[in-house]
Amino acid sequence: MPLVTRRRMMLAASALALPWPARAQTFPARAVTLVVSQGPGSGSDISARILATQMAPVLRQPVVVENRTAGGGIVAHQAIARGPADGYSLLFSSTAALLIQPVMNPAAQYGLDDFAPVASVLRAAFVVLVANTPSAPRTIGDLLALLRRTPSAYASSGVGTLTHLASEAMLRRAGVQANHIPYRGSGAALTDLISGQVVFATDSLTAATPHIAGGRLRALAVTGAQREAALPEVPTLAEAGLPGPPIAVLGGLFAARTTPVETLSVLGAAVDRALAEPDLIARFAASQTDILREPREAFAQRLRDEAPFWRQLVRDLDLRVE
Repeated sequence: MPLVTRRRMMLAASALALPWPARAQTFPARAVTLVVSQGPGSGSDISARILATQMAPVLRQPVVVENRTAGGGIVAHQAIARGPADGYSLLFSSTAALLIQPVMNPAAQYGLDDFAPVASVLRAAFVVLVANTPSAPRTIGDLLALLRRTPSAYASSGVGTLTHLASEAMLRRAGVQANHIPYRGSGAALTDLISGQVVFATDSLTAATPHIAGGRLRALAVTGAQREAALPEVPTLAEAGLPGPPIAVLGGLFAARTTPVETLSVLGAAVDRALAEPDLIARFAASQTDILREPREAFAQRLRDEAPFWRQLVRDLDLRVE
């Protein structure tokens, strides 16, 4: 046998004797990008950057956050859905963009099935708010009684936002109505709520907590499955007499649909380790955001289970971006 051929056979046999990671270039071999469809400083951006900081040491590669806000986030979602299925570009997204935007906006040519969930990251419930004045309702029952006897309005951060839909979900659960006044963001909506221009609003704990702590707003109920650590005395909607599914944002990382399972597993394990880091836990808690750690398939099923609820609500309200 020629010496060259014999040497090649010995090398091949040695390679086969090594574990798989030593035989092939393991993932990742370069930087991973987390694409965020909201701008710098937004809640999603902040959460993604906290997560990226903790993922990088686990993956032993840089994890870079990239903001792509064009088209209201549609461009970012479609870029990941149609991009390379190699795990190097991931989407940090949540309920509004994944489940609601495609129903409302014909320009959003994507859906949940176009993505492979990588890992769950967060869950954030909302809080039902009124002005902290002597005449304002003190309970959900008081609020509903007021809405039944007096034409009233509520504020949101915009048409089709989760602050809008969360209020509508509550109103439909109670069988009452109120006029919707959309604002350009939570700041303006809560300012007018404080000044008495509207009766109530449903907003994130992140936006509401400073006003509650400052005595400007009163929390009547939270919309999640359990009470919030930051507001332990505030009941859930179910405890306040309005049982039903929890209303909350679900957020996580997503890849192109055909990304290999092995790659998804590596990324998912990195996210899970990152979510267990004390620094991340503390920073999420400071922003009133709950960490959601569950198996990838359980997260995917949770999203599939919630999709019909949001889709039907959007259609019932006849919300459509022209």
